[in-house]
Amino acid sequence: MRRFLLVALAWGIAGTALSQAIATPSTFTLGRIDLGVQQADPDTDSSKFEEYRDVPNGVVIPFFQLLGEGKWRYNLVAENALRSDGRYRLFVETEPVRVKLDYNRIPHRFGNNARTLLEETGPGVLEISDTLQRAHQTALEEQFAANPTGINFAFLSNLVTPSLAAANTIDLALLRERGRAEVDLYPGKPLDVRLTYFQERRTGNRAAGTSFGFSNVVETPEPIDYRTEEIGASAEFTQRWGLVRGAVRYNTFENPINTLTFDNPFRVTDSTDPSAYTGPGSGSIGGAARGRVDLSADNEALTGSLGFQLRLPANSRFTADVSLSRWTQDDRFMPYSTNTAIVTPVVATDLNALPARGLDGEINVVSQSYFFSSRPLPNLGITARYRIYDLNNDTARIQFPGYVRFDAVWEDIARISVPYAYKINRGDATVSYDFGPLTVEGGYRYLKWDREFRDTRETTENTLIAAADLRVLSWAQLRASYEKGKRDRSHYDTEESEDASFVNPGPPANLLELRRFDQAEKDIDRFNGLLQLTPFGDLSVSLSYLYSHDDFSREPIVAASGLRYGLLDVKSRSFTAEADYSPSDRWSLYGFYTREKISNFQRGRQSGGTLSTNPLDDWTSDVEDEVDSFGGGATAALVPEKLDFRAFTRYQDVNGNNDLASPPGGTPNIAFPISAFDDTKIWTLSGEFEYHVAKFWSFALGGWYEDYEVSDSATTNLLNYVPGSFFLAANDGDYQAKVGYVRASYRW
Repeated sequence: MRRFLLVALAWGIAGTALSQAIATPSTFTLGRIDLGVQQADPDTDSSKFEEYRDVPNGVVIPFFQLLGEGKWRYNLVAENALRSDGRYRLFVETEPVRVKLDYNRIPHRFGNNARTLLEETGPGVLEISDTLQRAHQTALEEQFAANPTGINFAFLSNLVTPSLAAANTIDLALLRERGRAEVDLYPGKPLDVRLTYFQERRTGNRAAGTSFGFSNVVETPEPIDYRTEEIGASAEFTQRWGLVRGAVRYNTFENPINTLTFDNPFRVTDSTDPSAYTGPGSGSIGGAARGRVDLSADNEALTGSLGFQLRLPANSRFTADVSLSRWTQDDRFMPYSTNTAIVTPVVATDLNALPARGLDGEINVVSQSYFFSSRPLPNLGITARYRIYDLNNDTARIQFPGYVRFDAVWEDIARISVPYAYKINRGDATVSYDFGPLTVEGGYRYLKWDREFRDTRETTENTLIAAADLRVLSWAQLRASYEKGKRDRSHYDTEESEDASFVNPGPPANLLELRRFDQAEKDIDRFNGLLQLTPFGDLSVSLSYLYSHDDFSREPIVAASGLRYGLLDVKSRSFTAEADYSPSDRWSLYGFYTREKISNFQRGRQSGGTLSTNPLDDWTSDVEDEVDSFGGGATAALVPEKLDFRAFTRYQDVNGNNDLASPPGGTPNIAFPISAFDDTKIWTLSGEFEYHVAKFWSFALGGWYEDYEVSDSATTNLLNYVPGSFFLAANDGDYQAKVGYVRASYRW
């Protein structure tokens, strides 16, 4: 009821304000409307062309604005009206109320024409016809009886290829619809009260990885129907000595689709045997007729905060804020399995066999922020801030006697839930001093993590900061900063995190020498340089360079081989040049170029059913991405106050390479470099002529061309069926597109 009243109040005030604003004469009223006709011609049906945008054919309304000034101030703006990427904003203000409304539609298209044997028959239910399932199961049973070794990829591919050729095609896409209402009471007064309401709805689908076993992975289209709502109220009381503020927020997440159920392409009846999780293959053709996974659960959060700011002597200021949050979730558990053939030691489909009916989860968060700034002398500046974020997971641990692997086999391995938690302490302090044209700054940053149920309990980072700002010439400014730090840790126990979810931990499954990158010791180097030049008023040039290096070689070597494992080195370098030349009001030019180089190196070890201790089973991955981006634009008044021209172009080339390697004689022994590693190229060229017919009217003729190429071994040229896996293989690949439009604009 409280949520309903707040929402009704926010929208009621907004509706009343808009109607009165339009009905009340204004001192002036301005507006603009753009109407056009557009035609798009992409050569393929790649989802990348409209990944985050809508490019329709036909009549379009790119822009509309209506604003007025008087007793009521208002501004109504619509961008891309009536489209799936449209945005609508309204601002209304009159004493003592200010109202802001914002509605934004954001598409996200993952891939078009995905092919699947599954068909949605209900919310969260994907089915294959019983006839097809039965035909596949019969063929497998006959071959298994005659010769189990004959059940190989060639046999399975021949079995499913005709069905896949005639299968359904679907597009994978989401639409996010975000709305926000904000009502300010007495803005700018000593007491400012604000009511807010936010809602986001996500609908559509996306690819999800589901499986019936090692030889039967089935990529499925997961249905999405999320709704997030947040209601908030805040108040701020301002005086000459400072201010006091407080707020409360209530947030809910709802997902009416609790589970995803999907049919097995190879079985129409349930069965189980000790090797069913490996089927279909020479060892077994058993398994469940359908699988089921749990989806995002309904949850809610309540947050209250209180803070103040004090104005102190010596041009100083101190701010403190504390917030308390309570997150809860009590999603109902689903049964161990859908497989009716598993009846011992538990009936896997029986909810009563579970040790609990739901999670009854609770997390309590305490967040504290403190900030101090001072300028006791004209040339001396001091700042310090400290933040504590303490996430306490108070969810009770639940012990399960075992679990069902891939809905195929009961595993008599007792597991227990793990309520992960952590606490972050983050602080920094800097001192700056102005020596005329030179400003120098020094500082220190501290970061500490305390973790529960992780490999290491505590990590700390200590970083020194130095910066300088040089202004020798009136038209040149140079700024540079450097950070040098290191991360240390407490004890590191590889098995601690792994064993946390086992009631009776067995032998380790992960390499004991492995160090996780977020907990390993490392040295940190950061450099940032910026040079800005304005040698004369018409030309401005900016040059910047960024460098970042995380070096994990400080991590002690614990392997007998004398090698370190995990992520070992990460580097990032970026150079950018930008220029803008505007010699007159009639024309201007601008351009930019960026060169990026990102690399990382890691070492691991291949293991089978048991952990390998043989260094010959090691492998290394040396990834390097090089990115070149450049572009520019121009504007020109070809005929002053009559004919304008605008043009823009941008090109980006991403060249990635993963130099995989393994020593001869080991179990992998087949590692090879992957040159097609997220390689992409995109070129955009656009231009527009706008002719001003009269004071209020103008017409534009324009268009743009875009060419996109991608070559990635993991995502391009995928087949719908490969050994052990069904893939949706949606089209998100190359395209060339031409778009043309005419537009009329009326301003008043």
